[in-house]
Parts: sequence; structure tokens; C-alpha cells
Amino acid sequence: MKPNVSLGQTFLAILISFVFIAITTISVLLGAVILPLVVYYLLNIKHKSNYHFWLIFISFLLPAFLFLSPVIWMWFVVLYILTAVIYHTLSKGFSQELTLFYGTFALMLSVVGGLNLLQMTGVINPLADTYMDVRNWYVEQVEGMGALNFAALDIDVFRMALDQLFIQLPAFITIISFFVVLYTVLMLRLLLQNKELKPWPYLSFKDWAFPRFILYLFFILYIVSLFTSPEDTFGTIISNAYVVVEWAVFLHGLSFAYFFFLEKNMNKVLAILLLIPLAILRPLTVIIGLMEMVFRFRLSMKLKRK
Repeated sequence: MKPNVSLGQTFLAILISFVFIAITTISVLLGAVILPLVVYYLLNIKHKSNYHFWLIFISFLLPAFLFLSPVIWMWFVVLYILTAVIYHTLSKGFSQELTLFYGTFALMLSVVGGLNLLQMTGVINPLADTYMDVRNWYVEQVEGMGALNFAALDIDVFRMALDQLFIQLPAFITIISFFVVLYTVLMLRLLLQNKELKPWPYLSFKDWAFPRFILYLFFILYIVSLFTSPEDTFGTIISNAYVVVEWAVFLHGLSFAYFFFLEKNMNKVLAILLLIPLAILRPLTVIIGLMEMVFRFRLSMKLKRK
């Protein structure tokens, strides 16, 4: 495509990227809030001129690498990886659901890779050391208040629960990445209206259905986890994979519940409100998802409708 991006737009994109990174460095949550706006601007530039898109990347990356902190450099790389993946899904006409899959793993892998790189270069302390400091502090607080509110709490159980959370950190990064990408995609659907870049084909949440392969994978991981220890490498992989698959079943159950409410001609606002307690009662929703995958209630209801 012929380059048609002005010098002013190029410098503005660099400025917007810098503002995003500065805000993200202060607060990851605020950075996630403005992420769709930054991605939207970079998407438009890439659509107009791939040359300018990568020129902006090099123009910012080299000074950031030489004069700014590695954390800023890492966030800029993460931003560009996510933008490039999202643009690829738009240009190839992928579905919204496939975009969520690609975007989630692109964001997760880039964040995990960035954290590992920062640890290896000594920019940040090893996460294990940071975790041990935090865990020891929490345990000290619990032990100090044991005579008050935590008299019945087993300190060893509390310590094991914290260890399990740390072991499953990659899984939780994946889940958080999914919700960040979901928010980004939904916001981009609004921003891309009547633009040259057309948004992804839309599929209502009530029609979200994971393949039955997830059901088999869920039970395989559950059985394998009974015979592995989360302290070794293989057990850690199984534990993280199980958490991610369990969340997939949870989303499947939540989607089916929404489908069921609408099939029963329930008011849409009321149906959405009823999803809130189901989202809070996650174990119940996971069971609903498993039962739907086994007995295929959604398919039966669609056939009856015909």
C-alpha cells in the first residue's frame, strides 16, 4: 500500500505510545483501560502504511533501549505484538472468537517472555524471591493475629494455598490476558464502525460454545493432576493447563446459561443480571458447563426450536 501517513501522524503515534507506556508503568490497570485507543490508532497507521507502522516501532524502540528503562521497552514490544496480531485477524477476516484466542496467547506469551527477560538481565528481582518476601510477610501477619481472627486457621494450609497461587501464576496471566483482549476487541468494534477496517464477524455471547475436546482435556488434566506434584516441572504445567481449561468450561457454562434464559423468552436485561450470581458462584457454573458439554442441551433446544 502506498504510504500516506504524515510526519505529524508519525510523531503523534510515538507520543501516544509513550503516554500509554508511562501510564502502564504507573498502573497496569489504567494502561489496560486506554489500551484499545492506542491499538486503534496504530491499526489505522498500519492499514495505511506498513512502512510507517514499523518506522514508528524502530524510532521508539532504539531510544527506549538505549536511554529508557527496560520495562518501558518491554511494554512497547508487547503493545506492538498485540497490535500486529489484531491487525492480522482483521485483514484475514478471522472470527471474533479466533481473534480472542490469538490475542490472548500473544499477550500472555509476550508478557511472560518479557518478565523472564527482565529477570535474566537483572532488571527486576526473580519472581520467586519477590513471592517469598510477600508470603513471609503475610504469614507473619496471620501468625501475629492468630489469637484474634485466625485462631482456627492452619498456617501450613494458608502457606500451601499461597504457594499454589504462585505456581499457577502463568495460568492467571493467561486468564487476565483473555479479559484484557476481550475488552480491547469489544472497544475496537465500536471504534471501527464505518471505517476502512471492518470489525470481525459478530457472534453473540449466548452462542459461545467450546468444542467437546475441552471436556476430554478437562478430565484428562484432572486425572493426571491426581498423580503429579505441583512442585515439579511437569506438575506445574498440568496445574496451569488445568486452570486455563477450567476457565474455558466456566465461560461455556455462563454462555449456556445466557442462551437458556433467552430461549425461555426472559427479558434480556434480567438475563444479564442473572449471570452475575452465576459468575460469582464459579464452581456451580463450571458444573453447568460440564453437564452441557456432556448432554448437549444447547443443541437439543436448537433442534426443538426448528
